[in-house]
Amino acid sequence: MNAKPIVSAVATALLLAACGNKGPLVMPQKPVPVEQPAPAAPAPATEAPAQPAEPLPAPPAGGDASDG
Repeated sequence: MNAKPIVSAVATALLLAACGNKGPLVMPQKPVPVEQPAPAAPAPATEAPAQPAEPLPAPPAGGDASDG
């Protein structure tokens, strides 16, 4: 008795059973159109005048509080 056809039939059946989607067949959903956001308004051409930075407050007189 030749086992080659039996092994081939079993291997073919296993390969065919392993491929494809499982479960009920479904139709793919239609893609939902995505709205594009409106382009941003361009920045104004004029720039605000630069303001000077405020000076740092002076350190308290009398030394550090970490003397210890």
